[in-house]
Order: sequence, then C-alpha cells, then structure tokens
Amino acid sequence: TGFGILDCTQPLFIFVTGVSASLAMRKFVTDDGVDLRAFWKRLASRTLMLWACGSLIRGVLTFRLVTGSQPSFCLYSDTLHTIALAYFAASVGLLLRKAWIRLAVGLSLVAGTAVVMALCGDYTQHGNAARLFEEWVYGKLGGRAKDFCYLLTTFTWAGMGILASLAGDVLKGGLKPWTKAKVLSGAGVAAFLIGLCLMPRIPAIRFIYTVSFVFATQGLALVLLAGLFVLTDIWQVRRGTGLFVLFGQCSLAAWMIVNFFNCSLYPAADLFVKGIPKLIGTAAYQPIFNSVVRVAILIWALHVWRRIRRKGAQ
Repeated sequence: TGFGILDCTQPLFIFVTGVSASLAMRKFVTDDGVDLRAFWKRLASRTLMLWACGSLIRGVLTFRLVTGSQPSFCLYSDTLHTIALAYFAASVGLLLRKAWIRLAVGLSLVAGTAVVMALCGDYTQHGNAARLFEEWVYGKLGGRAKDFCYLLTTFTWAGMGILASLAGDVLKGGLKPWTKAKVLSGAGVAAFLIGLCLMPRIPAIRFIYTVSFVFATQGLALVLLAGLFVLTDIWQVRRGTGLFVLFGQCSLAAWMIVNFFNCSLYPAADLFVKGIPKLIGTAAYQPIFNSVVRVAILIWALHVWRRIRRKGAQ
C-alpha cells in the first residue's frame, strides 16, 4: 500500500493511451458514419503490435511469474499488454456515439471491479480478490500468481481507457481553449478528491488498482493534461520540448530498446567510455559515464527511427 509519484507511471501510460486512441481513431468515427473496415484494421494492427512487443519483453510463454524452477503461464503480464487492452477498449468505446454512454460504461467497469474487490476478500497482499482470482486461474494452468495482478484488473484498465478517451474528445471538441482547460482541470480535481475521500476505507494499491488509486491517479493525469494544454496550445510555449516530442512520437520504440534491447546498450556504452573515469582520477564514476552514453545512444536511435518512419510515410 501507499501512494507516491512513481506509482502514477503506469496509470499515466493507460491515461495517455486512452487519450491518444480518441485522437487517432476519431477519423474513422465521424458524424457521417463509421468506416468499420479501416477502423478494425487499424485497431487490430495496433493492438496486436503492442501485445506482441509485450510478449517479447516477457519471453512470450517462457517467462517465470515467480523466482524458482516452476514455469508459469504468462501470456498476459506486461505493461504493454495493459496499454494494448486500454487502447482497444478506448477505441471500441468510440463506437458508442453518445459521450454519456461511454462515461457510464467506463465508470461501471471501474465500479464493478471495485465492488468485487470489496465483497470478495480484503486489501491485504494475499487476501485481495484480484490475487485470489489469479491464484485460482494460474493454478488451473499450472502456474502461480504474483503480487501485480492482471486478470480481474482487466476490467478496470478497460474502464480507464474509455474514460480517458473522453479527455481526448474534449481536446478535439469545439469548446473554446480556456473552456477545455477548465473542463479537464475541473474533472481532474474532482476525480482526485474522490480518490482521497475513498482512501481511508479503501487503500490506494497499485498492484491491484483499487478504486481509490484509480481516481487519484487519473485525476492527477487530467490536471497534468490541462496544464500541458495551457502551456503548449494556449500560451504556445514549445521551445525546448523537442526531446519530449521525440519520446512521445517514438514511445514504443523507446520502450522496446530499454526493455528488450537493453543488453546491447551496455556493451555499446562501455565501448565508448570504458576507462575514461580512471584517466581523470577515479574509476568510481564509470557507471555514471556508461549511463549517460546509454541515454545518448537511445536518443540517437529514436531520432534515426523517426526519420525512417517519416521517409516511409512519404
């Protein structure tokens, strides 16, 4: 239990995924109708790509959920899997043309999971409903559960993706810019306060995405989005944001390089700076030099990848 800034990372991924699904898939769902063929083709390709990358990171079906000799079934066990799920749910939610229906569906998914959590277990490490459900399912498959739960929380992540897509609708809607900022920040503050009010009875736990954790993190994400919208779209402050744009446009490539090809970054960085700290007086700074060069290689690789993608698009 507990709630800190690092706990907001994965919920922020899910939130951004829902927002981006609205921005990317909205062109297939217009007031004139739905281009279902293009919609499902784009959605299937994106979802499968995310899922495949997540499976590669986790060793496909050979990843062990717990330390030990017993293999475990883990087709669904990576952050990219949760992102794929949220993207799919947010995109399918766009087919519900009324915003209030999507709001009701998203809240129902989050609330329904919260009710199951409250009635079927407690909020301890091994007694919560999400962990008990995974132990039962993985037990049937010959595997073992771990603390970070995926199966029951699927419904929560789907609801979060659908709710986040509504923020994307606000950004692309016809409201005046300052009104958009007020709507996003107001919804964010309200959601965060709801999370805080729930925390005394329902602890904020990232491993099982309790309802208090969901509202608190998504509220902060909405406030952050509103602040960035004011900064970059209303005040037009964009100088010095190139690195953020690079990682935003090549986020999946960055994730794969760091999590899948990271074993190649270490020897590459070592090749460039090995021994330099010793020449200047101490070898204690060698890890710092290596880390800086790994980041530089990552940025260079993303820059090259973006240029290749742009040429391919032309």
